[in-house]
Amino acid sequence: MRTRKHSGIARRSPLTAPQRHLREATSCLTTILPQLDLVHLTSTGVGREIVNAGKLEARECQVFGESLAYFFLARPVYRLPAGDDKSDHIGLFPFGFVCSPENLGHPYHVFPFDSGAAHKGFYNQKLSRSDFLEDFALEPTLDGARKHIEWAFGTNAAYYQGDLRQGLADTIEEWHTVAKGFVRIAGLAASGSNSPDHRAASIEIAYAEHVPLKGNVRLVIMPKQFIENPRTSSKNKELLDRLDELGIQWDVYDWRANETPNFYLDEIARIVQQHLRKQGQL
Repeated sequence: MRTRKHSGIARRSPLTAPQRHLREATSCLTTILPQLDLVHLTSTGVGREIVNAGKLEARECQVFGESLAYFFLARPVYRLPAGDDKSDHIGLFPFGFVCSPENLGHPYHVFPFDSGAAHKGFYNQKLSRSDFLEDFALEPTLDGARKHIEWAFGTNAAYYQGDLRQGLADTIEEWHTVAKGFVRIAGLAASGSNSPDHRAASIEIAYAEHVPLKGNVRLVIMPKQFIENPRTSSKNKELLDRLDELGIQWDVYDWRANETPNFYLDEIARIVQQHLRKQGQL
Protein backbone atom coordinates (compact mmCIF):
# COMPACT_ATOMS: atom_id res chain seq x y z
CA MET A 1 0.00 0.00 0.00
CA ARG A 2 1.38 3.40 -1.02
CA THR A 3 1.13 6.31 1.36
CA ARG A 4 0.75 8.98 -1.37
CA LYS A 5 1.35 9.61 -5.03
CA HIS A 6 4.74 10.90 -6.10
CA SER A 7 6.67 11.10 -9.35
CA GLY A 8 9.43 8.88 -7.95
CA ILE A 9 9.75 5.91 -5.63
CA ALA A 10 7.07 6.00 -2.93
CA ARG A 11 7.41 5.71 0.84
CA ARG A 12 6.11 2.49 2.29
CA SER A 13 3.13 2.59 4.62
CA PRO A 14 4.23 2.22 8.25
CA LEU A 15 1.61 -0.53 8.53
CA THR A 16 3.56 -2.84 6.20
CA ALA A 17 6.96 -4.40 6.81
CA PRO A 18 9.79 -3.52 4.38
CA GLN A 19 11.59 -6.12 2.31
CA ARG A 20 15.15 -6.61 3.61
CA HIS A 21 16.86 -8.35 0.68
CA LEU A 22 19.92 -6.08 0.78
CA ARG A 23 20.45 -6.56 4.51
CA GLU A 24 20.00 -10.32 4.13
CA ALA A 25 22.67 -10.40 1.41
CA THR A 26 25.29 -8.99 3.81
CA SER A 27 24.10 -10.45 7.12
CA CYS A 28 26.81 -13.15 7.21
CA LEU A 29 29.70 -10.90 6.13
CA THR A 30 32.48 -9.79 8.47
CA THR A 31 34.22 -7.09 6.50
CA ILE A 32 37.84 -6.01 6.85
CA LEU A 33 37.57 -3.09 4.45
CA PRO A 34 38.98 0.20 5.79
CA GLN A 35 36.42 2.73 6.99
CA LEU A 36 35.89 5.48 4.41
CA ASP A 37 35.48 9.16 5.20
CA LEU A 38 32.23 11.01 4.53
CA VAL A 39 31.72 13.86 2.06
CA HIS A 40 29.24 16.73 2.28
CA LEU A 41 29.03 19.00 -0.76
CA THR A 42 27.35 22.40 -0.80
CA SER A 43 27.84 25.80 -2.42
CA THR A 44 30.81 27.99 -1.50
CA GLY A 45 28.59 30.68 -0.03
CA VAL A 46 26.89 28.16 2.26
CA GLY A 47 30.23 26.46 2.96
CA ARG A 48 31.64 29.69 4.38
CA GLU A 49 28.61 29.99 6.68
CA ILE A 50 29.13 26.41 7.89
CA VAL A 51 32.80 27.12 8.64
CA ASN A 52 31.90 30.30 10.51
CA ALA A 53 29.25 28.44 12.53
CA GLY A 54 31.66 25.62 13.29
CA LYS A 55 29.08 22.95 12.60
CA LEU A 56 27.18 21.28 9.81
CA GLU A 57 23.57 21.68 10.88
CA ALA A 58 20.90 19.02 10.56
CA ARG A 59 18.14 20.53 8.41
CA GLU A 60 14.58 19.37 7.77
CA CYS A 61 14.48 16.69 5.07
CA GLN A 62 11.51 16.86 2.72
CA VAL A 63 11.64 13.10 2.08
CA PHE A 64 11.72 11.83 5.66
CA GLY A 65 10.30 14.79 7.57
CA GLU A 66 13.19 14.82 10.05
CA SER A 67 16.09 17.20 10.70
CA LEU A 68 19.08 15.44 9.15
CA ALA A 69 22.69 16.12 8.19
CA TYR A 70 23.49 14.35 4.92
CA PHE A 71 26.72 12.85 3.61
CA PHE A 72 27.80 10.45 0.91
CA LEU A 73 30.34 7.82 1.81
CA ALA A 74 33.67 8.89 0.21
CA ARG A 75 32.17 10.32 -2.97
CA PRO A 76 31.46 14.02 -3.80
CA VAL A 77 28.41 13.34 -5.95
CA TYR A 78 25.74 15.74 -4.65
CA ARG A 79 24.47 17.99 -7.42
CA LEU A 80 23.81 21.59 -6.53
CA PRO A 81 20.30 22.87 -7.36
CA ALA A 82 21.64 25.26 -10.04
CA GLY A 83 24.61 23.05 -10.86
CA ASP A 84 24.01 22.96 -14.61
CA ASP A 85 23.52 26.72 -15.01
CA LYS A 86 26.52 28.84 -16.01
CA SER A 87 27.38 31.57 -13.53
CA ASP A 88 30.01 34.14 -12.63
CA HIS A 89 29.03 34.07 -8.93
CA ILE A 90 31.73 32.14 -7.07
CA GLY A 91 29.40 31.61 -4.10
CA LEU A 92 27.29 29.22 -6.21
CA PHE A 93 30.18 26.85 -6.95
CA PRO A 94 31.00 23.68 -4.96
CA PHE A 95 32.52 23.61 -1.49
CA GLY A 96 33.26 20.18 -0.04
CA PHE A 97 33.72 18.87 3.51
CA VAL A 98 35.57 15.57 4.04
CA CYS A 99 34.67 14.21 7.46
CA SER A 100 35.79 11.29 9.61
CA PRO A 101 32.75 9.36 10.92
CA GLU A 102 34.72 7.96 13.86
CA ASN A 103 33.11 10.13 16.54
CA LEU A 104 29.68 10.72 15.02
CA GLY A 105 27.83 7.79 16.55
CA HIS A 106 25.19 5.75 14.76
CA PRO A 107 23.60 7.15 11.60
CA TYR A 108 19.89 7.85 11.36
CA HIS A 109 19.80 5.91 8.09
CA VAL A 110 22.04 4.41 5.42
CA PHE A 111 20.92 4.01 1.79
CA PRO A 112 22.85 2.51 -1.16
CA PHE A 113 21.98 5.50 -3.38
CA ASP A 114 20.73 9.08 -3.18
CA SER A 115 17.31 8.70 -1.57
CA GLY A 116 16.31 12.21 -2.65
CA ALA A 117 17.10 11.48 -6.29
CA ALA A 118 15.10 8.23 -6.07
CA HIS A 119 12.16 10.05 -4.50
CA LYS A 120 12.22 12.66 -7.29
CA GLY A 121 12.03 9.97 -9.95
CA PHE A 122 15.59 9.87 -11.31
CA TYR A 123 15.66 6.05 -11.15
CA ASN A 124 12.09 5.35 -12.25
CA GLN A 125 13.22 3.47 -15.36
CA LYS A 126 14.87 0.88 -13.09
CA LEU A 127 11.97 0.45 -10.64
CA SER A 128 8.45 -0.95 -10.53
CA ARG A 129 5.40 0.15 -8.56
CA SER A 130 6.10 -2.64 -6.07
CA ASP A 131 9.38 -0.98 -5.02
CA PHE A 132 9.36 1.22 -1.92
CA LEU A 133 12.09 3.50 -0.60
CA GLU A 134 12.28 1.83 2.83
CA ASP A 135 12.98 -1.54 1.21
CA PHE A 136 16.40 -0.30 0.06
CA ALA A 137 17.55 0.94 3.48
CA LEU A 138 20.76 -0.75 4.62
CA GLU A 139 21.61 -1.63 8.20
CA PRO A 140 21.89 1.85 9.80
CA THR A 141 25.51 1.49 10.88
CA LEU A 142 28.92 2.23 9.37
CA ASP A 143 29.63 -1.51 9.38
CA GLY A 144 26.44 -2.00 7.38
CA ALA A 145 27.81 0.40 4.74
CA ARG A 146 31.18 -1.40 4.67
CA LYS A 147 29.53 -4.80 4.30
CA HIS A 148 27.41 -3.48 1.44
CA ILE A 149 30.56 -2.28 -0.34
CA GLU A 150 32.20 -5.68 0.06
CA TRP A 151 29.11 -7.52 -1.21
CA ALA A 152 28.31 -5.17 -4.11
CA PHE A 153 31.71 -3.85 -5.21
CA GLY A 154 34.36 -6.03 -3.59
CA THR A 155 36.79 -3.23 -2.71
CA ASN A 156 36.70 0.42 -1.69
CA ALA A 157 38.52 1.33 -4.90
CA ALA A 158 35.85 -0.33 -7.05
CA TYR A 159 33.14 1.40 -5.02
CA TYR A 160 34.80 4.77 -5.60
CA GLN A 161 34.69 4.13 -9.35
CA GLY A 162 31.07 2.93 -9.16
CA ASP A 163 31.89 -0.49 -10.61
CA LEU A 164 29.83 -3.40 -9.30
CA ARG A 165 31.36 -6.87 -8.93
CA GLN A 166 31.18 -8.77 -12.20
CA GLY A 167 28.28 -11.19 -12.27
CA LEU A 168 26.71 -9.80 -9.08
CA ALA A 169 23.19 -9.90 -10.53
CA ASP A 170 23.58 -13.62 -11.32
CA THR A 171 24.19 -14.41 -7.64
CA ILE A 172 20.84 -12.92 -6.58
CA GLU A 173 17.66 -15.01 -6.49
CA GLU A 174 14.95 -13.69 -8.81
CA TRP A 175 12.52 -13.28 -5.91
CA HIS A 176 14.97 -10.97 -4.12
CA THR A 177 13.58 -8.11 -6.17
CA VAL A 178 14.98 -5.30 -4.01
CA ALA A 179 18.55 -6.55 -4.41
CA LYS A 180 17.93 -6.94 -8.15
CA GLY A 181 16.56 -3.40 -8.23
CA PHE A 182 19.64 -2.04 -6.51
CA VAL A 183 21.87 -3.64 -9.16
CA ARG A 184 19.80 -2.04 -11.93
CA ILE A 185 19.99 1.38 -10.28
CA ALA A 186 23.70 1.11 -9.46
CA GLY A 187 24.44 0.30 -13.09
CA LEU A 188 23.64 3.93 -13.88
CA ALA A 189 26.87 4.90 -12.09
CA ALA A 190 29.27 2.50 -13.82
CA SER A 191 32.50 4.08 -15.10
CA GLY A 192 31.80 2.73 -18.60
CA SER A 193 28.46 4.51 -18.85
CA ASN A 194 28.14 7.29 -21.43
CA SER A 195 26.68 9.65 -18.83
CA PRO A 196 27.12 8.09 -15.38
CA ASP A 197 24.95 9.25 -12.50
CA HIS A 198 27.34 8.69 -9.60
CA ARG A 199 24.56 9.23 -7.04
CA ALA A 200 23.02 5.92 -8.13
CA ALA A 201 25.76 3.85 -6.47
CA SER A 202 26.97 6.18 -3.71
CA ILE A 203 26.07 5.27 -0.15
CA GLU A 204 24.04 7.98 1.57
CA ILE A 205 24.53 8.40 5.33
CA ALA A 206 22.38 10.75 7.39
CA TYR A 207 22.72 11.85 11.02
CA ALA A 208 19.96 13.26 13.18
CA GLU A 209 22.24 15.71 14.98
CA HIS A 210 24.42 18.68 14.08
CA VAL A 211 27.99 17.67 13.16
CA PRO A 212 30.73 19.80 14.79
CA LEU A 213 33.53 20.57 12.36
CA LYS A 214 36.34 20.59 14.93
CA GLY A 215 37.73 17.11 15.44
CA ASN A 216 35.56 15.61 12.67
CA VAL A 217 36.22 17.42 9.38
CA ARG A 218 39.67 16.61 7.99
CA LEU A 219 39.60 18.61 4.76
CA VAL A 220 37.63 21.26 2.91
CA ILE A 221 37.77 21.78 -0.85
CA MET A 222 36.89 25.14 -2.39
CA PRO A 223 37.62 27.47 -5.31
CA LYS A 224 41.19 28.76 -5.23
CA GLN A 225 39.97 32.26 -6.00
CA PHE A 226 37.79 32.24 -2.85
CA ILE A 227 40.87 32.38 -0.63
CA GLU A 228 43.40 34.24 -2.77
CA ASN A 229 43.39 36.92 -5.44
CA PRO A 230 45.91 35.99 -8.18
CA ARG A 231 46.07 39.62 -9.36
CA THR A 232 46.95 41.17 -6.01
CA SER A 233 48.23 38.21 -3.95
CA SER A 234 45.79 39.17 -1.19
CA LYS A 235 44.32 36.37 0.99
CA ASN A 236 40.93 35.64 2.53
CA LYS A 237 42.53 35.79 5.97
CA GLU A 238 39.25 35.57 7.87
CA LEU A 239 38.34 32.21 6.34
CA LEU A 240 41.88 30.79 6.49
CA ASP A 241 42.25 31.79 10.15
CA ARG A 242 38.93 30.14 10.96
CA LEU A 243 39.97 26.88 9.27
CA ASP A 244 43.24 26.98 11.19
CA GLU A 245 41.32 27.53 14.43
CA LEU A 246 39.18 24.47 13.67
CA GLY A 247 42.23 22.37 12.74
CA ILE A 248 40.99 21.75 9.19
CA GLN A 249 43.24 21.37 6.16
CA TRP A 250 42.15 22.73 2.80
CA ASP A 251 42.65 22.14 -0.91
CA VAL A 252 41.44 24.03 -3.97
CA TYR A 253 40.28 23.76 -7.54
CA ASP A 254 40.91 26.46 -10.14
CA TRP A 255 37.61 28.26 -10.63
CA ARG A 256 36.58 30.11 -13.79
CA ALA A 257 33.61 32.41 -14.21
CA ASN A 258 30.81 31.51 -16.63
CA GLU A 259 31.25 27.78 -16.12
CA THR A 260 28.67 25.44 -14.53
CA PRO A 261 29.14 24.40 -10.88
CA ASN A 262 28.77 20.70 -11.73
CA PHE A 263 31.68 21.00 -14.15
CA TYR A 264 34.05 20.92 -11.17
CA LEU A 265 32.71 17.70 -9.62
CA ASP A 266 35.31 15.55 -11.43
CA GLU A 267 38.15 17.73 -10.15
CA ILE A 268 36.77 17.61 -6.62
CA ALA A 269 36.45 13.82 -6.92
CA ARG A 270 40.12 13.64 -7.91
CA ILE A 271 41.13 15.66 -4.83
CA VAL A 272 38.99 13.48 -2.54
CA GLN A 273 40.40 10.32 -4.11
CA GLN A 274 43.95 11.57 -3.49
CA HIS A 275 43.03 12.32 0.15
CA LEU A 276 41.52 8.86 0.67
CA ARG A 277 44.59 7.19 -0.77
CA LYS A 278 46.83 9.15 1.60
CA GLN A 279 44.65 8.00 4.47
CA GLY A 280 45.01 4.36 3.36
CA GLN A 281 41.28 4.05 2.69
CA LEU A 282 41.46 3.11 -1.00
